[in-house]
Amino acid sequence: KPTLCPRLSSGINAEYGGVIGAGLVGCLAASILANRGYKVHMFEYRSDIRKEDIIQGRSINMTIAKRGLDSLDAIGVKDAILAESIPMHGRMIHRPDGSTYPVPYGVNDQAVYSISRNLINRLLLSKAEENKNVEINFMHKLTEVDLKKTEATFLQPDKTEIKRQFGALFSCEGAFSKTRGQFMRDTSFNYSQTYIDALYMELSMEPDENGNSKMPDVNYLHIWPRGHFMMIGLPNKDMSWTITLFGPKSIYQEFKTEAGVMAVFQKHFPDAIPLITKEKILQDCLRTDGYPMVSIKCSPHVLNKTMLLGDAAHAMVPFYGEGMNCGFEDCLVLNSLLEEHGMKGALSLYTGARVKDVQAMCDLSMYNYEEMRDLVRSPLFIARKFADNFLHAVVPRVWVPLYTSIRFQRSLTYKQCWDNKKWQDKIVDRALVCSALFVAGMALFLQTTMS
Repeated sequence: KPTLCPRLSSGINAEYGGVIGAGLVGCLAASILANRGYKVHMFEYRSDIRKEDIIQGRSINMTIAKRGLDSLDAIGVKDAILAESIPMHGRMIHRPDGSTYPVPYGVNDQAVYSISRNLINRLLLSKAEENKNVEINFMHKLTEVDLKKTEATFLQPDKTEIKRQFGALFSCEGAFSKTRGQFMRDTSFNYSQTYIDALYMELSMEPDENGNSKMPDVNYLHIWPRGHFMMIGLPNKDMSWTITLFGPKSIYQEFKTEAGVMAVFQKHFPDAIPLITKEKILQDCLRTDGYPMVSIKCSPHVLNKTMLLGDAAHAMVPFYGEGMNCGFEDCLVLNSLLEEHGMKGALSLYTGARVKDVQAMCDLSMYNYEEMRDLVRSPLFIARKFADNFLHAVVPRVWVPLYTSIRFQRSLTYKQCWDNKKWQDKIVDRALVCSALFVAGMALFLQTTMS
């Protein structure tokens, strides 16, 4: 017989809930639920990351923007997170010859913020632990979920199994969610996944001997766009940099030997060699073959009383830097629904309120890969970027650039941002056609009058 998680002794919202996964979204969800009076039991298969060394190789630094910041503000940790982050006001593009030029994100010094995934996870974990309504169970591996009973089975550290039954269950297990696997047995559940033809590999650039950044222009996301592949650099608070190489599998075939690694860097990223150092490049690149990236869409996000949140519902490739923000906004949407409709109403309304938006963001992340690795080198792209920012400054309510609407505002949903971009593209295309016809007409007129 499953053990029932205890209810709170009092309170209008007294209930009990389970959160599977103590990652970024899981910790935020636990705090939001607990702040509303729900007794929350959170289960994590790993040990307490606050007691572990940081594992290099698979972190990919996070970037926090408006949607994420508003979500963090809901539990009172926004300022603490910002204090540990680095603002980035735009992209710094590195040409093959080593020269650079900036492309601002927006206007009036708008910025997104770079922070270590591990650091923000630790801060959110501590915040959840502070709440008396949250109980955290580390080293509890989920083995089975019964959606009809809202019941979960866990393998404990001593290798014995326990069952827990919940009033509501929230899966925050990430892209390879076991709970979502149970959703797939339901005939009403739709699911798709796409692995892109690219892998990623993480390198690190240490500060200099005086503790200063080796890379100039700290307040930028640095990009080495090379057509079918690219490298990016995000700053850390200690003046180190997290460097991530994204590329097709063919690039990684060159990384079998030291000579192959250095040939790729000397040809495509020569200015990065003295900054990272040859020794560190070889150490990091020969350590792994690179990691895959997947985009996942599914619907519905709720079955019975079990909800998918974050990557469990919508894993996305990292090229918009919006995956964490999107997962955090899931929690903010859930919070609003809980306030207006209570738990029963929130479970009923959540999919309709969220699924189209997160799937649009998955598509936008795919689109931004092409933009970052290739389009940022185009003079037409740069001209369009400055035109967008100029029009936004002149008529801010009429013309909102795509990046601005996603990263610096919450007035539009992700789906509305995408639709607005398509409308803007039509306007620009028509303006270009009209301009071309005008120029052609003037040329014909001048030719006629002169003859």
